[in-house]
Amino acid sequence: MPEVQNAVRPGSHASTCDRRAVVAGMTALLATAWPTGRTAAAPAEAVEAGKDTSKGTVETVSDGTLSSSLGFMLPAAPRAEVDALFETAGESVEASPIPTNVSVVRVGDEVILIDAGSGNSFQPTAGKLGDTLEAAGVAREAVTRVVFTHAHPDHLWGAIDDFDDSERFPNARYVVPAAEWDFWTRDDVETTVPDWLKGLAVGSRRTLKRLEAKMERRKPGETVAPGLTYVATPGHTPGHASVLVEAGREQILIGGDALSHALISFRRPGWAFGSDLDRDLAIRTRLALLDRLANERMTLVGFHLPGSGVGRVERSGDAFRFVPA
Repeated sequence: MPEVQNAVRPGSHASTCDRRAVVAGMTALLATAWPTGRTAAAPAEAVEAGKDTSKGTVETVSDGTLSSSLGFMLPAAPRAEVDALFETAGESVEASPIPTNVSVVRVGDEVILIDAGSGNSFQPTAGKLGDTLEAAGVAREAVTRVVFTHAHPDHLWGAIDDFDDSERFPNARYVVPAAEWDFWTRDDVETTVPDWLKGLAVGSRRTLKRLEAKMERRKPGETVAPGLTYVATPGHTPGHASVLVEAGREQILIGGDALSHALISFRRPGWAFGSDLDRDLAIRTRLALLDRLANERMTLVGFHLPGSGVGRVERSGDAFRFVPA
């Protein structure tokens, strides 16, 4: 999640981890939620274009863009190394708009959103989901389920109308990782997060409680909708979960914020991110996830990745790279 304007994220530097040791340490966690050898998911071309398959489709729509600074995103990385990374990649180190890709999964009669965007109370360039859904031919009333990867504002707040407190998707039921619910609905949640997140945490608690009557809580490895399973990808938040979609010949992982920058998350996954609540755990998750995605050549959909957010992970020297579809 991007920073609040002028916020400063405190925290200690997380050292670069040895990838082989990290992957070994994460094997048990990912194996329970993400078994090998499972088949079926919408083909990659269906993700990009929303084409029909025999069982389902996945496509992405935009909630607009967000802004942040490299200083907030990389609180501990030496600036010379940051500059060198961007220069080698031929990219500008200046801040650029951050995309927000909400996934729409259609399986049978179900129309399922993965995350709900930020609504109109977070940043003025975001909160566009209603317009882009309409342009894609998806009526708000047609959405049957909203599955949250985590409870940061840009993924959660868009489920509720800012003006009259009504549900934006009145016929939907909601699913949230159980550990996310337990953390963000605590009465004292604002005392457990850094200063930049305190007010936002109160807003997320309020939104979750507003949806409580229609909210289901699921653990990693459990089914969250037909053909959809939660995968444990913690660290960014305590219960952050990606969503594995199975609807055809190929698996698709909708990764939320587990991999959130097209250059840094892949070329320097061992660098600490300012918005990760548990930075060391988030690093371990990134390394294990990248290894798995590259090995299995699985399609990845990233909430903050460029274009439609759809692509694949490839090895690049001793790191990785994101290859847009």
